Amino acid sequence: MSETLKYYIAFNNGLKIMRGKGASFTEVGEFFHGKTLEHLMGCRQNPEIVFAAVAFDGGYRTEDGGQSWQKILEGDVRTFTVDPHDERVVYAGVGPISLLRSEDKGVSWGSLDNLLELPEKVKQQWSVPPDYRNIVPPHVRHIFIHPDDPNLIYVALEHGGIVLSRDRGQSWEDVSTGIDYLDMHMLKNLPGEKNHYFVSSARGFFKTENGGQIWHRVETGMPWAYSEYYSYSHEWLFCNSGPLRMVLGGAKGSPGVWRRENIKPGGHILISDDKGLNWHSASNLPDSMQWVPWVLLHHPTEPTTIFVGMGDGARGFGFDPKERGEGGFYTSTDRGDTWECVLSGLPSVLTAWVASS
Repeated sequence: MSETLKYYIAFNNGLKIMRGKGASFTEVGEFFHGKTLEHLMGCRQNPEIVFAAVAFDGGYRTEDGGQSWQKILEGDVRTFTVDPHDERVVYAGVGPISLLRSEDKGVSWGSLDNLLELPEKVKQQWSVPPDYRNIVPPHVRHIFIHPDDPNLIYVALEHGGIVLSRDRGQSWEDVSTGIDYLDMHMLKNLPGEKNHYFVSSARGFFKTENGGQIWHRVETGMPWAYSEYYSYSHEWLFCNSGPLRMVLGGAKGSPGVWRRENIKPGGHILISDDKGLNWHSASNLPDSMQWVPWVLLHHPTEPTTIFVGMGDGARGFGFDPKERGEGGFYTSTDRGDTWECVLSGLPSVLTAWVASS
């Protein structure tokens, strides 16, 4: 990697920004002390613009590559998505479940209130485990804008399932059939397809071939395949350089399972070269690690290079911003086959973003 990059790496209790070239890194600054960042996302055409979703606090934006941050939203902001068709358009997801959109790079925002007009039997699914009721609300976890159609929007809810709009947010429908435990994480389409999608969750990795009318699990070869509690999948991506490949981060159960059973996370990075039919582990990582691969990212310009941020800390429900844990930041230059740690001695990495510098 000969290009100089900027690394935004977030933990419980803060955000660290680094500038790196190859194995050499310098620190740019630290921000958001005492707060937990749930998600980072930037603009590829304007890499100095990055959005930060800060749990229980709000949404922030930098326009100068992280030197300064401005608060642009109040509330429990959990995720941002920049529209791949137009970087002026940005979506934000919050808790309790609500969706907002900006048409001017995050300066002003409007609520997509029609999401809340779904039938009551659907909204009754929007709940959290009993231990967290009346403490932490369900929230929007991931917003997916189809890369071939800006009107087609899928939203993954934690907890609550999957909802779909075919008209850019004017109307919505629930498309969760086939998923029993509705703790959803990340959804993407099979490249070039409008009906074929995959979604990760706290209990299983799912595929649909009819736009979400029915989902089924595709976990053959995963360490805890098809188990009721242990098949935990988090962030994942497609590698489009060369033959299509899927790379997924998972663990042995959710953070709640680790606490309840007093076990290690059992994290793993998995690869599928046949559209999710079969999975195998990355070659130079153990099948079961004490760290979880929380975030997977593409290199901004090198198509065979990807990054992963790992850590032992839980995210989402029940986190403590004072507990930073341990983690590291890794890179692969061969589409996930092998991995090298490029930043060690970090707190548990929860989310990250890598941009051209």
